[in-house]
Amino acid sequence: MQLGFKNQKEAQISYSRYIICILFAVFFSFCTFPCQISTGQADKIVASTSAQQLNINDENNTAFLDEMELKQLQQLQDRGPKALPSLSKSVLTSKFIRHGSEDVKQVAITFDDGPYLLTEKYIEILKAYDIPATFFLIGVQVEKYPDDAKMIIDNGYEIGIHSYNHKKLTNMRIDSIETDLIKSLDTIEEIAKETDVRFFRPPFGSFNDSVIETAKKHNLTTVLWCVDPRDWQRNDPNQIAQHVIEKSDNGAIILLHEGRQGTLEALPQIIEGLWEKGFEIVSLSELLSTAE
Repeated sequence: MQLGFKNQKEAQISYSRYIICILFAVFFSFCTFPCQISTGQADKIVASTSAQQLNINDENNTAFLDEMELKQLQQLQDRGPKALPSLSKSVLTSKFIRHGSEDVKQVAITFDDGPYLLTEKYIEILKAYDIPATFFLIGVQVEKYPDDAKMIIDNGYEIGIHSYNHKKLTNMRIDSIETDLIKSLDTIEEIAKETDVRFFRPPFGSFNDSVIETAKKHNLTTVLWCVDPRDWQRNDPNQIAQHVIEKSDNGAIILLHEGRQGTLEALPQIIEGLWEKGFEIVSLSELLSTAE
């Protein structure tokens, strides 16, 4: 009887020591690695950690992150301006560009007239499908919606200028064209310094030698388009998507517009339809890096 009681008492003592060891280990871990405890608030963890501070390829740095936190960290590292591919020699020497290479099954989606009230919604769709796009911004719109313009840049999307106030540049004197382009570039510089702006799209697609030469003076390549669903004129998302999908071929530069509910609703159909036809959707710079 005494032996049984003694064994029971020893078991209780061993159990208590076991619990104390566990509590001590948890307390030690918390004190030693206070920022490395996952609380389910992945956005706060990742947002406070820069890409320079955490190397996602280092297992010692990321062992405490779950799958969702790792994904968000990767998105953080992928954000922001990146080195763009070099444009092909033929693109740089051309007066203007309407189309990419017909030898590669790639297309580029571009948006004019932003930023706008729906810019964030456009970006949400692009991010959901993980595709690039190029935004041609209007100077006065950038001044009106600077946060939306910065959102485009901060999320790593390529930008070009679409004039300062969307006036027909061919009706202007060359000094006025110069002023317009400088003001357009300055609005971008004010919200995001050292942003690589390499493309220009004239309002209405209207240009002459003065417009082209002024753009080249500022190292801007004039880019038009070859697929236009006229989404500024029609609101039916099915019609917009059908036109883009049917008319797109290798190297297509697709023109869409910001601030259009019909375009916003058509965007998922467009992306999925282009994928079904086997197209890779790339940035404008990538599309024009292989153009001959």
